Amino acid sequence: MTDPASRGEEAAASEVERLRARIAGLEGDHRRAFDQAQREADALFAQYQLSQLIASGGSPAELGRAVIVELVRLSGADAGAIWLGETGRPELGLLAATGPFDNPLPDRLAGVADGRRMAESRPDLQLVVLGEEPPATLVALRLPAAGALDADGLRVAQLARHELAVAFGGARLREALERERHELGAVVDGATDVIVQVDETRRVVRLNPAGERILAVDAAAVIGRTCGEVLGCAAAGGHGEEHCPLAEVIVSGEPIGYRETAILSPLGGPIRVAGGYSRAPAEPGGPIRATAILRDITAVRALEQLREGFVATVSHELRTPLALVRGYAETVLHFDLDADQQRDYVDRIHQVTTRLGSLVDQILDVTHLDADPLILERAPVAFAALAARLNGDLALSGDDARLMVDLPPDLPPVDVDAGRIGRVLENLVGNALKYAPDGSPVVLQASVEGNWLVATVDDEGVGVPEAERSLVLEPFHRAWNVRESRIPGTGLGLYICRRLVEAHGGRLWLGDRADGRSGTRVTFSLPILEDRRRLARRDARTAGAAAPGGGRG
Repeated sequence: MTDPASRGEEAAASEVERLRARIAGLEGDHRRAFDQAQREADALFAQYQLSQLIASGGSPAELGRAVIVELVRLSGADAGAIWLGETGRPELGLLAATGPFDNPLPDRLAGVADGRRMAESRPDLQLVVLGEEPPATLVALRLPAAGALDADGLRVAQLARHELAVAFGGARLREALERERHELGAVVDGATDVIVQVDETRRVVRLNPAGERILAVDAAAVIGRTCGEVLGCAAAGGHGEEHCPLAEVIVSGEPIGYRETAILSPLGGPIRVAGGYSRAPAEPGGPIRATAILRDITAVRALEQLREGFVATVSHELRTPLALVRGYAETVLHFDLDADQQRDYVDRIHQVTTRLGSLVDQILDVTHLDADPLILERAPVAFAALAARLNGDLALSGDDARLMVDLPPDLPPVDVDAGRIGRVLENLVGNALKYAPDGSPVVLQASVEGNWLVATVDDEGVGVPEAERSLVLEPFHRAWNVRESRIPGTGLGLYICRRLVEAHGGRLWLGDRADGRSGTRVTFSLPILEDRRRLARRDARTAGAAAPGGGRG
């Protein structure tokens, strides 16, 4: 028999073992609970990390790099890559990658199915589809050496796949909006029209570079000033404050597609503009903005006036001589005239047709000057020889006695196209003879001023009013006093002369006679031969050397 003491010791030992087993079981349960809690905490932290990445915004590439690094860490992968699609298109592009891959990954996938085929052909990869609908999102993870990824990490990625897809979609949208904002900003900054934006009180909030250039203002300095102060519409005669198109669209919300007005130029004169006006749709409680796009139409209006002047001049200049030719021809055909009378009428027809030929030649010259660059055949020419040739031509008409040539004997040769400059002299002297009283002299003089030969043609005619001296150098414009004199003309001669002189690098302008008598002095400058190369070098440096006189008018 076992004594009671032995049985007591065995029972005690058994109880200790039971307690130890119980403690071990409790410790195991505690450890398992702790590990589970740790995994849950890790999953929550991973979800928190992903949510932070998603909330951080940024570009798709920045978001892709951050997300793939976190997914590689969560899954225990050796490397990873992420492809992102575009809205409405099945193709996917490689957005970001981290870690080494045994074989290079494709930059583009034709679609989700193409990504699955790639993963099936590569046992070292495991594919995770975060979103299948365009824009689809695929992740490829390289398996670690142990051969398996962390299931809990993958579960976190799967749980967050919807949020990741939304985040990448938002990043794509932000990228597109930012790109469009930059493109729109480039369009506004590169526009040649004035673009001004104002708030609901018509105070300027933006002015583009073209507006700064045309108005000669600094955009930063005009912000906060009213559009009336910046554009000067009222002072330029465009419209008053009560008729401001920007105020109209702010109140009505209806755009104005086209309206002409005037703004003030830096020199104080008006600039005729055509404007389009619109109000940006305002968010509830947001600021109201109105935008004006103003295009300078001064040149358009000038072209219209030029066309009208051309039609009026040519129709008048053609109608009268054609009527004369018809009348003279009918007289010769239908009346029995003697030989002298017939010769007289034929001579009149010849004179009229010569006048018509001159008009056609001038129109062709203008067309050529405006359409093609002039090709000059420069050569050393004595200005006195050009004057002598002109005097010989005038002898045929008997006008050589009226031309007084006063040239110094030591004039240096000029480097010009003799035919072109001969045409200039012919036109200028011919104008002077035509507009001056019969028998009055026309004086041709020349002198040297610096690198230029400066020639003048003086007449005693009706003169050109100072306000129109620059205008008569444009095509088809004749001074009002000349038009009233009824002396025939096309308004092309001076324009042709100016263009020919400017083609040689010189200038042509009109002024008063130096002796104070009535009439006109036409002055033009030509480059001296010995200074041609120096003039070319200076023109290259300064984009055009200023000839004596400082300009026209």
